Amino acid sequence: MDGFGSSQRLFDDPHTIGGPDNSYDKSKGLVMTAAQQDEIFDTLYVDLGLTRVRPGIYPVELQPVRNTPFLFEWKRNDGFFDYVKKAKARGLTTWWLSPGNLEPWMTEANPEEYVDWAMAVIRRWRDQGLELPYYSVVNEPGYQRSGAWSGEYLRAVIKLLGPKLQAERFNTKIVVPDDLNATQAHRRSQVILAEPEARKYVAALAFHLYEEPLDNAVKMKQISDQYRIPLWMTEYSQDDPFTWANTMHELISSYDVSAIDYMLGFGGGGSVLVTLKHVGTRYLGYERSKHYYVMGQFSRFVKSGSQRIQTRTTDSALKVTAYTGGRSVVIVAINNAPSERTVACTLNGLPEITRVQAIRTSRNENWLALDPIPTTGSTFTARLPSISVTTFIAAWHDRPKRDGN
Repeated sequence: MDGFGSSQRLFDDPHTIGGPDNSYDKSKGLVMTAAQQDEIFDTLYVDLGLTRVRPGIYPVELQPVRNTPFLFEWKRNDGFFDYVKKAKARGLTTWWLSPGNLEPWMTEANPEEYVDWAMAVIRRWRDQGLELPYYSVVNEPGYQRSGAWSGEYLRAVIKLLGPKLQAERFNTKIVVPDDLNATQAHRRSQVILAEPEARKYVAALAFHLYEEPLDNAVKMKQISDQYRIPLWMTEYSQDDPFTWANTMHELISSYDVSAIDYMLGFGGGGSVLVTLKHVGTRYLGYERSKHYYVMGQFSRFVKSGSQRIQTRTTDSALKVTAYTGGRSVVIVAINNAPSERTVACTLNGLPEITRVQAIRTSRNENWLALDPIPTTGSTFTARLPSISVTTFIAAWHDRPKRDGN
């Protein structure tokens, strides 16, 4: 697993509380103290355990006119340096850019111009001691608002950008295509990855879930398997939190997605994990959404670098995934049934478990810590309320070594 995260705007961006996304008037943004912002950082990156962020998802206006000085200030770019530094101090490991659109003067006829532009941005991040782990050419290239960029153009950019990054000793890897949905992403990924010279610079495949059924994600799983490149779902939200829990389950269990990013970590409402309450620009506190607690059933316990292991259930209403790392197994169980289920869990092929802890979110519970669960060998029994997500942490002790061994 590569972790869980979100896209994010700045606290004082007017768009964060409902203003237009192209507003650059700070006086219309939310007013928060550093201590109030720190509470949100702690909530997302310590409490919830997010390890990823994709900053700056609004129209890019860094160089609206060709060959003029870059406009890096505030929400265009530089405002995110402080954001990433504070989140990094709390556990953030992956921050990456995917420009919301390209400059109006850019065309597919000259990928060299885009590469020069991108390198200026990427260098600026490294100059701040924040070298980007990943970079994507453009957010949702299949979306008309983003410019509807072809796979051939993305491939040409990658073939130029990759060598430049290597020549300047960047460790930044390229993500493709961060597209609107799996169908659009597959169309462009095929073009890019079919050419070895472009493929060697690609470190992850990314897609969103808009405008088509989830099961179309099989197209991205197939190309991910074909080229052995990790698959990420990098932007989406759903109205019902337990539908979102099932979506996360399906992405991981059916399509081998290793990173899941919610639409927004915080904002004034809508598709956010944490709602910033306010009257006008005056901040009144925050509220965790039910989506926050549901996502935390995964993100707090399924750590980056853990390995998913096979699971099986005889009840179609139950959705179960399991992950191992260190001396424990994390099991996330979703009960979609309208009634309670009592289940017996057996861990095959692993050491005998010595203790099981559990935490649960249901319609009327948020991260309820349950009493320790008794174990018999590698088996334990648990109760799963209707419409709930329960995370079990089953641990074992190392077996003592014999003298001389």
